[in-house]
Amino acid sequence: MGEVRTRLAGPDDALVVAALTLQCARHRGGSGEPGFLDRYARAWLATENTHPVWIAEAGDDHAGYLQAAVVEPLPWPGRPAGAGADLVVDTFFVRPEHRGIGAGEVLLRAAVEWARDAGFRQVLVSAGIHTTAMVERVGFAADARAYRMEL
Repeated sequence: MGEVRTRLAGPDDALVVAALTLQCARHRGGSGEPGFLDRYARAWLATENTHPVWIAEAGDDHAGYLQAAVVEPLPWPGRPAGAGADLVVDTFFVRPEHRGIGAGEVLLRAAVEWARDAGFRQVLVSAGIHTTAMVERVGFAADARAYRMEL
């Protein structure tokens, strides 16, 4: 399979990002819909600056992707202006045939490095039972304040 590489997706990758999103949705029990690839690609291109995506490649395959959202915090007492944005990992998916080769860790490290270099305040990611160890290896600490409510 070879070495895992990662890169920040650009406009020419819109359909690749859309296809990986569709694969992720199907893997998580969802289904496809007619026209989804084009609809997603257009939406992502319109927001790519606030929704960066990293693509992992192994050999000639797209092994997975990580999509995040840039969140600029509003002013808060004691927080200096321009204290930096947050990078919130939104979707994190490694194709099943590429799991266990380090693709997820390479993706997460690339996003963290990018955020650090850009002066972000923090990176936030949710981890499940299968990803907790990897997230902790990258340097994340558990935060007991996170809750979720699906609507």
